[in-house]
Amino acid sequence: MFATTTVASGRTMPGPIGARRRPARGEVPMSSTPRRALTSDARGKALSSRGARACVANGALIHGGVGARARGDGREANGRAYGAQMCSVLAMYDPNGAMEDGRETLMRELSARMVTRGPDGSGYFGSKRYGLAHERLAIMDPEGGKQPIVYEDGAKTYAVCANGEIYNFRKLQAKYGLTAAKTGSDSEVLLQLYKHLGVDFVKELNGIFGFVVVGDDGDHMIAARDHAGIKPLYIGYGKNGVKWFASELKAICDQDCERIEEFPAGHYWTPKDGFVKWYNPAWDSDDDDAVGTKDTSHVRAILEKAIIDQTMADVPIGLLLSGGLDSAVVSTVLKPMLEKSGQEYLSFTVGQEGSPDVTAARMMSEYLGTTHHEYLFTSEEACANIENVIYHLETYEPELIRSAIPNYFLAKLTSQHVKVVLTGEGSDELFAGYLYFRDAPSSKHIHNELRRIFGALHNVNCQRADRMTMAHGLEARVPFLDPRVIDAVMEVDPEFKRIEGEAKPEKHALRALFDGEIPDPVLWRTKAMQCEGVGLNWVEDLQKFCDEQVSDEDFAKAESTYPINPPHSKEEMYYRRIFEKHYHGMDKFVHVWEGGCRAGGAAWENNQYTRAGVKNVQQLAKGLTGVKGA
Repeated sequence: MFATTTVASGRTMPGPIGARRRPARGEVPMSSTPRRALTSDARGKALSSRGARACVANGALIHGGVGARARGDGREANGRAYGAQMCSVLAMYDPNGAMEDGRETLMRELSARMVTRGPDGSGYFGSKRYGLAHERLAIMDPEGGKQPIVYEDGAKTYAVCANGEIYNFRKLQAKYGLTAAKTGSDSEVLLQLYKHLGVDFVKELNGIFGFVVVGDDGDHMIAARDHAGIKPLYIGYGKNGVKWFASELKAICDQDCERIEEFPAGHYWTPKDGFVKWYNPAWDSDDDDAVGTKDTSHVRAILEKAIIDQTMADVPIGLLLSGGLDSAVVSTVLKPMLEKSGQEYLSFTVGQEGSPDVTAARMMSEYLGTTHHEYLFTSEEACANIENVIYHLETYEPELIRSAIPNYFLAKLTSQHVKVVLTGEGSDELFAGYLYFRDAPSSKHIHNELRRIFGALHNVNCQRADRMTMAHGLEARVPFLDPRVIDAVMEVDPEFKRIEGEAKPEKHALRALFDGEIPDPVLWRTKAMQCEGVGLNWVEDLQKFCDEQVSDEDFAKAESTYPINPPHSKEEMYYRRIFEKHYHGMDKFVHVWEGGCRAGGAAWENNQYTRAGVKNVQQLAKGLTGVKGA
């Protein structure tokens, strides 16, 4: 079945960061912006309604919190774990008890700033020297999913507050003979493993997470973030030795911290040892022997396993179908599983009418037989939502903001139908998918550049995917960033990833694995920056709009007004103003690309990208000639 739904634009609500009112689900604590409604035809409305009913009727999808599982009783079905972890973490480590008085009230208010990550409830637990607060999205509402989860072990108390998903928690429980007597959730395994193994348990986790575990009134504590920084976490350094941990910057940006840092991906932190890097893959080194595998036959099997492991049974499956190769690969792997289970296959796309992404996504949806939903946005709509996007994205990096605007609309649409979606994020950083790799002088340059941009994923793709989906209470899962997939692909001889014209385009190694299973116009489509692929003119309109908001006089003072990472254009200055409005003084904690774009920091000269985007936008439609709607 193939059909298209066009939906209304996002809604905004006024209110500063510190507003105490708990917004209703879908509201954004933001200054007002114009509203615009798009109408659906009768067919589109009917499909949208049916898709929503399917989510309820098949609702084995469970409650929020890192681990709440199952059909209401915490069990598994068909041998696979269930869960949907849309939530936020806020923790305070207060070694001297300096902020014990009023801590709970304060932390509940700060945690509520992240309400879009979990609008259905909140929780708090603390003692003299620590506090844990949690925002929760309940999909189905078993009691076992409430956080923080607390263990009483004689005179000792342990507690965990977590955001994410531990995909291998059942295997770890079996390996160490553990039982989840309290909740049956995957977050509970963090408590169990910490008690059983100490801090080294983090090395055994396969998942996406940011969490804090405390015990013995704060004598024992660990905070950790997943291997690629897929889930966010910040650390703030307050007075009197106080440490703050938060899923989003907005929760702690005004708490008089001496400094705030992004919690580094693949690290854990303890009061005794500080930061310790726990993710140390062999390929991320200068050892040439760590890479060079010439056999890629195993890559597909590992990728398929990762996709299936991140898919829940008996639940409507959502896929962000961009029209590009990566989401096409994920959708192709999912198709036989969904056909076997009889589940409805829901796909979602964003773009402007006639854009390359929309055209290719329609072709892929028709090929797969999905119930397809589209968000077709206008340039005016994009401009009206700049502030919403920057508020949730928590950056002023221009390339990231541009690419996040379509994602914001897409997440709003998707959240009306499902609570968990799969995406193709991360593939380009593994398979050398960006066009500028064609200029790489050697295979060693290719691999070292992949190491560089993989290390920045947490500031780019992962930040965009998490913040835009979480702004609408939606969880995005990223099978390409499963550590097993990462190892398999990064250990492949980088020569296999070299771009050599049309005969060997970018990501040729991945394309070859699915040749004959994906329609050729999609399989061999030229790589596009998302902000360009969704439409051919809206970026220019966006930049023109931003230019009109900044006077020549103000722009002439850009360097003195913003001495840290000064804006290079009126567009960048407009973004910076909005960021400062909500995150004043936080500018020094934001990552920006050298040269204004991802390619600017490469170890070789390239000219595929500029600060404003791809030079030749028209090339992005290449390969779609003859496709319906092109």
